[in-house]
Amino acid sequence: MNPKVAARQARLLQMLESKEEIRIGRERDCPLPLPQLVRLTEDHPDVVKVYGHGLTAEVFHLKVEGHHWCLKRCRQDSLVANVDGKTAFLTELERRREIESLRELHPTILSNVVCTSFGSARAGVLVSPWLRGEPVRTLCERNLAQMLAVEAELARWGWFDWDPSPGNLLDDGQQISVFDFGYMWPFDPLHEFNSNGLTDPDFHVPERLETRTLSGLWLDEADPLPLFRRWRELCLAWARGELQYLSREGASAPVLARMQGLVGEWSAALASDEALAANWWRDMYRSHRLDILDDLSGKSCGPLTLRRLDWLEQAVREHFPALVDNLAPDEAGLGQAGLLQRLGGLREQIRANLLPTRATLVTS
Repeated sequence: MNPKVAARQARLLQMLESKEEIRIGRERDCPLPLPQLVRLTEDHPDVVKVYGHGLTAEVFHLKVEGHHWCLKRCRQDSLVANVDGKTAFLTELERRREIESLRELHPTILSNVVCTSFGSARAGVLVSPWLRGEPVRTLCERNLAQMLAVEAELARWGWFDWDPSPGNLLDDGQQISVFDFGYMWPFDPLHEFNSNGLTDPDFHVPERLETRTLSGLWLDEADPLPLFRRWRELCLAWARGELQYLSREGASAPVLARMQGLVGEWSAALASDEALAANWWRDMYRSHRLDILDDLSGKSCGPLTLRRLDWLEQAVREHFPALVDNLAPDEAGLGQAGLLQRLGGLREQIRANLLPTRATLVTS
C-alpha cells in the first residue's frame, strides 16, 4: 500500500479507537441542545425530513424558529466496509475544521462549499445551515462548469476530493454546492498529483468527476457525445489554466509534466469527432471500471454497479479496438474473450456485495 495512505489510515483508526475529539464551532450555536440532537428521531416536531440512505451518516433537515438546518449524524457502523469508510466521519470533521479556519483568513473563498456551525467527533454530529438543492440527476453545460469550478477551487487550496458523487453535489437549479468531505484529503498541489502523492497521476479533478458522477449519469443519455465535447473543452481550459498557475507558483517538474500531458491529450481529443469518440470510450471504460472496483472494496455495490458492468461488457464486445491500448495492467493481454470472462467474474462478486435497497436504509 502507498505509505502515505497507510499512515493516514492508521492515524484515523487510532483516533477512532481512542474516541479522540474533533470539535468545530460552539455548542451554543446549535439549533437545539446537543444531547437532543444526538437522540433526535424523525417524529420530532422540528424535523422536516430524514435522509437515511447515506452510507456513513444520516441527514436530518430541521426547521427551528423559522431557520433551516442540516444535522448530519454519524452511523454507529458505516455501511462502507473499508478503512476509509469507517473513518469517513472523522475525515469530514477534519476537513470542515480546516476549511473554517481558512475562511477566517479568506472570508470570500469557497463560496459554494457548505459552512459548518458546529461539529463533534464524540457526539457524532455536524450542524450546518441547510443548503437548498437536490443531488445532481441530469447534466447540462451550467452544472458541468460549476462542478469543475468548485472541485478545482478545493484542489487549488490543497484538498483532493475522491468522492464528488451526485449525492455530495447539490444543485438548486442555479448553482452547484459541495456538501460532503468524507473522502477528501489534503495534498500539496505544487508537488503532488493528489493526496496519494506522486504515485497515481491518473487521478485528477476531472477524472474524479467523470468516475463518480458523470459516467453514471451519462448511462441514461442516448447521445452523450455533444455534451461530452463541451465537458472536454471545459477540462482543457482547466488544464491550461492550472498549468499557467502551477508554473507561476514554482511547481515541481513531475506536476508540470503531468498537466502538460493532460493539455496534449485533451487537445488531441477535440481535434476531430473520431478522436473525441475514442477518448469517450477509453475514459468511460476507465471510469466505470474504477467505480465498480471502489464499490467492491467497500462492499457497497448497488443497482448502478451492475449497470456500469453492463456498459463495460457492451464496450468490450462492440469497441474493443478502441480500448485495447488503454486497458489496466491486469487486463492487458487478456484479449477480448478473456476480458469478457474477467468481467463475468466481477458480476458474481457484485451480486454477493449488494447493499440493502434504499427503502430499507431509510427505515433502518
